[in-house]
Amino acid sequence: MTRPPVPPMPSPVPAADTPPTGATKPRRDTRGTTARIRAAARRLFLEKGYEGTSMDAVAAAAPVSKRTLYQHFPGKAELFEAVIDEAWSHFTRAPLIPTEATGDPRGVLRAYVARLTEHWARPDVIPLLRLVIAEAPRFPELSKAYFAAGKEPAVKGLSAYLASLAAEGRLPAGRDPQLMAAQFLGAIKEPLFWPRVLGVPVAFDATEAVERAIDGVLEPV
Repeated sequence: MTRPPVPPMPSPVPAADTPPTGATKPRRDTRGTTARIRAAARRLFLEKGYEGTSMDAVAAAAPVSKRTLYQHFPGKAELFEAVIDEAWSHFTRAPLIPTEATGDPRGVLRAYVARLTEHWARPDVIPLLRLVIAEAPRFPELSKAYFAAGKEPAVKGLSAYLASLAAEGRLPAGRDPQLMAAQFLGAIKEPLFWPRVLGVPVAFDATEAVERAIDGVLEPV
């Protein structure tokens, strides 16, 4: 007796957020595809959170094929890191303190703070930080990406400048430049930045807060 032919097995359906077979890095990005994907991802991350955003949703919002999405970003963590890098890039793309900064240290530090406050005023910076804080207990890699993209370079650039001042004898010897940088940023952010993150009014005059923070570095007791 002849057996009926066995029908071919259907191909398995890819699971959500699984890269399609054969997805490879694109040869070039001639139409701003990367920027379009990143912008769509940023909107979705801010609307739905990290956990609530799927790669499928990003592909639909971009809009690009799922294969194209994975050619540009191998996973959601890498995509979020790209969003964070872009948010920080407006602050870190140029030297935080120019290497030729040989003028009045007070003026140099004022200029540094001005760049920092301009960064805070960008529309996505504080919402992205709130997202990182909210998601960090479940996804600690997000806070690591945020730190590596901006906070670490911000402290390193400032501490290098303070170290150069100490080497020139313009600051007391024996002080840790990294600690000085962290304390200076804390003296700026506590009165002027964290109220914005928490959505409450800033209670201090910005100029006064900046000048007193600079005093703490340049005129130690």
